[in-house]
Amino acid sequence: MDKYRIDSHKLMYHLPRVCGWLNEKTIYPVYMEISPVGSCNHRCIFCAYDFIGYPNRKLDYDRLRTFIDEAKEAGVKRILYAGEGEPLLHPDIGDIIAHSKNSGVDVGLFTNGQLLKEELAGAILPSLTFVRFSFNGGTKENYADIHKVKPEIFERVVANIKKASEI
Repeated sequence: MDKYRIDSHKLMYHLPRVCGWLNEKTIYPVYMEISPVGSCNHRCIFCAYDFIGYPNRKLDYDRLRTFIDEAKEAGVKRILYAGEGEPLLHPDIGDIIAHSKNSGVDVGLFTNGQLLKEELAGAILPSLTFVRFSFNGGTKENYADIHKVKPEIFERVVANIKKASEI
């Protein structure tokens, strides 16, 4: 595998796919990252996304549901909702996550946590294998400096994370 510069530590779990690839068969990824929206409610100083100007776009709900079904049929085992924006800004994210899980794939989420209110958390957390919060800062002041949000957002995100952990 060295000639392909692939980190092979997980390849042993997917030997039929590796063999198919080495035998030049059509194979599909085991894992996909999907960005359901192209916008974000934070402007983090480290984000590489700012270079495209935070366009306000979102994936079409019906097309995404069809794509999830197609991806599962092709052999995708895991989907991560993250990427170019805050996934929780998609108006149908709860249904998208539930459909993904119901299709038989493991589902993960990267979020800044600001929009993960109790009702949404209760709806989506049972369908998620994991959630990673982008939470950078130990005080409301440096959190606000890093995320480029109002300082009071810090307390809201902390409360949302606490509620999510209870759920």
